[in-house]
Amino acid sequence: MPTITNVEPLFLRYKFPSSIHYEYSGGLVENQDVALVRVMCDTGEYGLGEITFGEYCYEPILGLIEHFKTLLVGQSAMEINRAWERMYGASVFWNRQGVGIGVMGGINLAMYDLVGKLLDVPVYQLLGGLTRSRSRIYASNGLFGEAEPLIADAKRARAFGFTTYKMRVVTADTIIPLVAAFKKEMPEMDLIVDAVQGSCAVPWSVAVAKRLAKELEPHGVLWFEEPCRVENLEGYVEIRQSTSMNIAGAESLPTALAFQPYLERGAFGLVQFDIATSGFTEGMRIASLAGLHQRPMAPHSWGSIVSAMAGMHFALVTPNCAITEYSFMDHPLNDRLSVEPIRPKNGYLDAPKTPGLGVKFDEALLEEFPYVPTPNTMVSADEADIQLT
Repeated sequence: MPTITNVEPLFLRYKFPSSIHYEYSGGLVENQDVALVRVMCDTGEYGLGEITFGEYCYEPILGLIEHFKTLLVGQSAMEINRAWERMYGASVFWNRQGVGIGVMGGINLAMYDLVGKLLDVPVYQLLGGLTRSRSRIYASNGLFGEAEPLIADAKRARAFGFTTYKMRVVTADTIIPLVAAFKKEMPEMDLIVDAVQGSCAVPWSVAVAKRLAKELEPHGVLWFEEPCRVENLEGYVEIRQSTSMNIAGAESLPTALAFQPYLERGAFGLVQFDIATSGFTEGMRIASLAGLHQRPMAPHSWGSIVSAMAGMHFALVTPNCAITEYSFMDHPLNDRLSVEPIRPKNGYLDAPKTPGLGVKFDEALLEEFPYVPTPNTMVSADEADIQLT
């Protein structure tokens, strides 16, 4: 039986050119950072996973991968559930939520990719097989404070094959005019609005979120995402009860146990866990819990094609999954990490035939896109006033 011989981090960085200015309510996106984890086995085969939290921090990821590596090397590469329980059980005193689970999730994706390659089957076969032959997928970007670049990027997404687009809030005062301009120019595209308050250092008040939800209602937005801080359960309940819109969350909740009180209180109309945080093993538990509460799923995968394909495979096997995410920032890494270029048709991707997740890693990427640790600007910690109305 194949055994694990190594677990290692692979960090890449693509710096966006000065012609691209990505911003949102919580900070600036100056780089496409990709935090991958590679699991090797004694056959010479490898699997790739991704760690969403690695876009925001570096040194903790290195240490945690090294920690879990000591638990996994020499273990069976085929026993994914055993590996998960071994990692969780050995760290349960300090790792019930947070970055430790996020690293476990990335390793979990890598192990599924590895086993799929070893058995020459796509990952969705390992997850129980298809419930649908294709999945809806949306282009996720919209990091613009003005209508012109926003609409230009949406047109780029439409030409790529998407029919649904996600935009981010830059300021609470500009989002409604931007949505109106988008819907006027692109009436054929569905639109999602992400407030990104879940990870904003200084989030606006619940009153602001309730006002915006009401003002968004006439525009037919699919959902309003993370309109308040993730830990503000009562705020989520209050917002959802105030609007007919779908309220979605919450990508940084990593486990079914963490989601449980939100689902019991009816905080979410649509459930979003991050596939490159929870992995498949915990993600399936979250999906089952959401299904018991009759809530649709929309996996979050704000990273490279590795997490996007993980979300795709998850969507193909999960009955209550409505749509999945493809990060559509303008960079070359997705095609470089794909076995075959990923191109949707009329907003859908067909079930892939490629073994594993359909991803690969070329060692030349480490020299071409070197990662140098720097302070992260994606979540600004600068002083700011709380917006009250």
